[in-house]
Amino acid sequence: MLKKSLIISSLPLLLLSEPAFASTTTMANNSLLVFIALMAFVTINAVVQTCCYFSGQYVQSSFSHKHVTVSVIIPLIALIGFINQYQSFAQFILYFGVVLLSIGAALIPLPLTNKRPPSRFSALILLSGAIIILPLSIIVAPISLFSIALCHIALKQSQTPPIAKFATLLTLITGYGLLIYWLFQFVNQIAA
Repeated sequence: MLKKSLIISSLPLLLLSEPAFASTTTMANNSLLVFIALMAFVTINAVVQTCCYFSGQYVQSSFSHKHVTVSVIIPLIALIGFINQYQSFAQFILYFGVVLLSIGAALIPLPLTNKRPPSRFSALILLSGAIIILPLSIIVAPISLFSIALCHIALKQSQTPPIAKFATLLTLITGYGLLIYWLFQFVNQIAA
């Protein structure tokens, strides 16, 4: 009878106990931050790919190959970071799967080549993508590189209305300003 009451009274304690993890939190936090940064990159790259597709930029195969080459660099850097910091095989497989998915997302422009011709709204589509990305660069300034790239592509369009050209130049100046300010702050932190 005593055994039965002891077992019944210990059941709530089993529900409250937590497993013991034998790992450091700093390494888990570092790999989690790399994971979050990779997912943010994939999301912003999807916005850029959408703008480039609907504006007809993938008609040129060289453009889509350059876009894929630049887009694959970040997942490969994340893979190197995950290899250096993984703690268990399960964690490595999870992060490796995320890297493979992000590489797959980066390769999307290749099958889209020569699918959609440029339209007269190409500059406006690219400008809208740059304006969508620009507020995010207030939080994480290197994201402004995406906005700057879209603005430069929009300025190369032949059929650009004057108001769109003016808005593109304002967005470009704002993007460069945010990036230069971030670089200035970054250099000052390193020097201090």
